[in-house]
Amino acid sequence: MDLLVEKLDGSRYYLSQYKVLITDFEESAPSVTRNSKQLDQRNGNIDFGGWHTDKTINITGYYRADDIDEEETLREKLYALLSDPDGYYITQLKTTPGMAMERPGETYGGYYDKLSNYPSHKRFLVYTEAPEMELVGNVNGTLLYKLTAEFKTMKLPYGETPQADIDVVSNVPYRGTVPCNQLEQGFSIRLTATGPASSLSFKIDDTEMTYSGPVASGDVFVFSGFSYTQNGLSIVSKTNKAYFVLQPDKPNRITCNVLGTVRILGFQNLYA
Repeated sequence: MDLLVEKLDGSRYYLSQYKVLITDFEESAPSVTRNSKQLDQRNGNIDFGGWHTDKTINITGYYRADDIDEEETLREKLYALLSDPDGYYITQLKTTPGMAMERPGETYGGYYDKLSNYPSHKRFLVYTEAPEMELVGNVNGTLLYKLTAEFKTMKLPYGETPQADIDVVSNVPYRGTVPCNQLEQGFSIRLTATGPASSLSFKIDDTEMTYSGPVASGDVFVFSGFSYTQNGLSIVSKTNKAYFVLQPDKPNRITCNVLGTVRILGFQNLYA
């Protein structure tokens, strides 16, 4: 296996560039926090709901160095790469043997050269406090070190697909496994009207956003859950201030009383 590290400026690095072979990639479930209160002389608690806080990813890998000086250089580069306080995205690169099944001993040598990596369908925005390197021993004259790191998600406690702007005709093609809340994830909906109307009603499944003002052909509306604009001007006072949540295993069907085109800005699938 390998690990892709993508910095927030877009630069990309593979741990294999630093001679690291990833042997273990373990992803936890999102941790849950609940808000509850106990009252005197009342049995039990009053529960006010819960939410996901973060997710933990643990990796293990090994690297070799010809001598102490090379190991020190590799260690410094790995520290610089992984100990970034601004955070970065990590993606697991899974390994599939690039050869057919064979009998034991039928071929020999070059096993790792025959392996190929393919990326996971999700990535994580994370940081790590302190990656650790541990000397395992001397193997055939080279030093073998073990790398371990525990990553914590920084914003959303989920795996994410890269953000994209998509055109939608009827149903939002959401494939995530957890709800994607517009106020938390931050996607926006852009509606470009191709016909006039006296008001606007825009729905995704049962959630409705209404606007009480007139609509003209060519008007561009952008709804972000906390900001609502018509041709760049705020229309908050004329809306019901609704926000949308894309649900897993539901149609997420769009209905609107105004003819027009719909584009979702910053669309992502989110995975627990």
